[in-house]
Amino acid sequence: MTTPYRNDHLSASRGRVGNRYYLMTPDTMVENTLPGLPEYAAVVLAAPQGSPARFGQYLLKLAAGAASALPLGASFENFLIVLEGEVMVASPEEGAEWALGDGGYLFLPEGRSFSLAARTAARLLWVKKRYLAVDGVEAPPVVTGRLSEVAGADDESIDGSWGRLLPGDQRFDLAMNIMRFRGGARFRMVEIHHQEHGLYLLEGGGVYHLDGDHLDVQQDDFIYMAPYCTQAFTATGSGPSAYLLYKDVNRDGF
Repeated sequence: MTTPYRNDHLSASRGRVGNRYYLMTPDTMVENTLPGLPEYAAVVLAAPQGSPARFGQYLLKLAAGAASALPLGASFENFLIVLEGEVMVASPEEGAEWALGDGGYLFLPEGRSFSLAARTAARLLWVKKRYLAVDGVEAPPVVTGRLSEVAGADDESIDGSWGRLLPGDQRFDLAMNIMRFRGGARFRMVEIHHQEHGLYLLEGGGVYHLDGDHLDVQQDDFIYMAPYCTQAFTATGSGPSAYLLYKDVNRDGF
């Protein structure tokens, strides 16, 4: 006697949507076609449509030789970081181009569009948001760097270290931080604050406390946290864990 086929995807997946957060796991991520990009090259991780998010975050997967067909990021400030592979990024407004390899990143202020061309098969994250200007505060400059060169400052409150990919001064209304944890490390407090987060887990895993729930998180997961979502992390296992964290900063929410 054969056993009837049963669809267990929903019961088996770690993906979750809560009131103040959602967790996207690789098995729940849907590839989309976006203007100017190759077909089904983008996973929309965060966007204002259907969520409180005031920013966009995308996981892009490009085949070797693939390129954008239209200017990207116009009217937004944009941050790009390569997870693997090598990508050429060019900005006509800057009159410059950059070769970004594994861990290479680039921040372009509002008013600069860009194009992408993959030298190899590549995966990268793209974050965009509308800039919140403040009278008397200069606009931020172009920033480029490499994740492996970002120094980490020890932080007892998270039992690990964190490092800034972008300067922390008031010209910037967003932060991109690398959070690193030793095996067994944990937050020393449950945080509640008015900023929102986009979190991409680069390595390792653990348990994330989100709005009263405790969720198993692993490499390549994405978490969106709305303002005032309770949050804390415990790294499980003996190896290190790390995640890349978007946060709106230097503005009071008005």
